[in-house]
Amino acid sequence: MASGALSVKDFLDKAKLVSYGFFGLLILFLILFFSSPYLLVSKADPKKSDALVIEAIETGKKDKFKQAAALWKKGLAPAIIILHSPPNQDSDLGIVGDPTASLQTYLVSLGVDETKILVYTVESGPQEFPKTLLKIALDRQWKTFLLIGKEYDSATLLKLYRNVLEPAGIYIAVSKVSEGIGSWDWFTKPKSLESILGRLSKHLYLILLGN
Repeated sequence: MASGALSVKDFLDKAKLVSYGFFGLLILFLILFFSSPYLLVSKADPKKSDALVIEAIETGKKDKFKQAAALWKKGLAPAIIILHSPPNQDSDLGIVGDPTASLQTYLVSLGVDETKILVYTVESGPQEFPKTLLKIALDRQWKTFLLIGKEYDSATLLKLYRNVLEPAGIYIAVSKVSEGIGSWDWFTKPKSLESILGRLSKHLYLILLGN
């Protein structure tokens, strides 16, 4: 046998190691794939807070407003904060022009006291919502918030807000709004599959960035 040539045993050993590595990565991918919904759902327990928080950024999504009104009427928080950016074609509830009055009117129609609704316009966009909430918390000396968020955005939202609020000793949790996506069959529906994998990519990207 020529010097340096692999014996059959050495070849089989190396092939076995490669196959173990391949199947190990495949198993890891499958675990990550099927556990995606659980990674995206917040485990923080909602509790009585100083204010409920709504991000008004998604066209036509009124479920968050309905849930906030229901929680306010249950006494989970005395005030509701709405964070929104200057309106455009993607503005929440399809509002054109100044949304402040329309957002307040909609919550009032759901039974919320108008004096308990605080609307803040964030000119620089939704990425600055957590910093705006921190400023509100410091100005008003509030220490606990309950953010109303879509179920499979809740873990990502919690991570984004906690990175800003926790260093100041402020607690935040997410009240999850159901999206009608099953945790067991989400991958069988193209729209659900695309939505969950897109959000998983964003969540993992934030983790890689250390956010």
